[in-house]
Amino acid sequence: MSALGWLLRKVFRVTVDLIVILLVLTILPGIPPHVNFTTFEELEPPLPLEGALAKNNILDRVERVLDGKIVGPESIASRQPEEIFVSLHGGKILRIWGHRYDHFKIVTSIGPGCDAPWEEEICGRPLGLRFAADGRLLVADCYLGIFAVDVDTGEKEELFDIKKEIEGEAAMLPNDLDEDQDGYIYWSDASANTHLNKAIIEVLSSPSGRLIRFDPKTKTNQVLVRNLHFANGVQLSDDEQSVLVCETFKYRVLRHWLHGPKAGQTEVFVDRLPGSPDNIRPNGEGGYYIAIISILPETVLKIERIAGRLPWLRKLVTRVLYLTRLLLETIGQLDSSRFIEKTANEIFNFLPISQQNLRHSNFSVVVEVDGEGKIIGSLQGYSGQQVQISEAQQVGDYIFFGSPYNRYLGKLFVGEPPSMEVEGKGVRMKTTDEKEKKSFKSE
Repeated sequence: MSALGWLLRKVFRVTVDLIVILLVLTILPGIPPHVNFTTFEELEPPLPLEGALAKNNILDRVERVLDGKIVGPESIASRQPEEIFVSLHGGKILRIWGHRYDHFKIVTSIGPGCDAPWEEEICGRPLGLRFAADGRLLVADCYLGIFAVDVDTGEKEELFDIKKEIEGEAAMLPNDLDEDQDGYIYWSDASANTHLNKAIIEVLSSPSGRLIRFDPKTKTNQVLVRNLHFANGVQLSDDEQSVLVCETFKYRVLRHWLHGPKAGQTEVFVDRLPGSPDNIRPNGEGGYYIAIISILPETVLKIERIAGRLPWLRKLVTRVLYLTRLLLETIGQLDSSRFIEKTANEIFNFLPISQQNLRHSNFSVVVEVDGEGKIIGSLQGYSGQQVQISEAQQVGDYIFFGSPYNRYLGKLFVGEPPSMEVEGKGVRMKTTDEKEKKSFKSE
């Protein structure tokens, strides 16, 4: 037999074996992860950057607060002017205060602490923050549950057992929350299938996210909306007639009606956003800031659309990655190798994807909408001064920008600088009430 013939037979045999293995991984039941795969809804492309989304460089003026001193300030809550609280990697809640926001102190840790970033299932990862009517800080920890924290003493209370199933499904990824005037807490469970450190499973599989309402009197939860593709930011409307929830992997925000003739109905509030929405917060004028955490290149969006039509392909990819991670975790435990543990953790993790996006572009954006979901403006940046934004929160004359990845908190001045006016024989400074609020609306 010639060498060429032998080589061709070997290649053919390897190809057949590989096809058989892939077919088994795709078809054989019982292989983890145990999730469903269906054809995804076809989505319209993102809106072009024109009109209300016209390009600007507002975010390039952002100042970095505590640069290099913190990791992953995901969400921001303010108790009073010149005092804010942020959620950090490692399960910590940080208080920042002062005219320049340069004083800081750890208030509490949601979990018991851990030795490495890839052990966050142990130490916890607080995401959404809100102050409740009783003065305590509400915290949505994506591993440990929903808590109320006394920020003066550091005492924390778990509001309910997150391990208990809610209407037949476990809450695997609490994400954000808001409280109404009656004390009900509206919160998002981004996935009923997986924790944050394996969140790519939720990207590839059938949507399982939910919007849930917690009754503090009865200590019970009620599911309001199901089958969301990564339920994320939550925001009650000013009149509390409805609640908004960001659906990250469908690039849109939904509105669920709580009262009135549409009570119980869910509709699209705004869609075709320029990227994946994370948290949504009031803009102080009846509208909202929608933070865009990730902007995918057009080539990736095309691949995403093709994969959405091929559930078998997504199942195969998910199973191969899952088994690879399982193998690495087993080797890491036997060998006590931190490098292998870290590598295993990066499979299904958002961090490598976010790093790849930054290599492609430093473009960042926060979309501003009015109370009816109409896009009225945006804050954009291209220099990399502020990237990967999870939340835009206005506090006084500043907008603060959170991120699950950055080692700083962004701060943008949006007030008017002091101006001098001649008054009689003297000079006086204009008061805050006399200043016109800066707007990011596109004309």
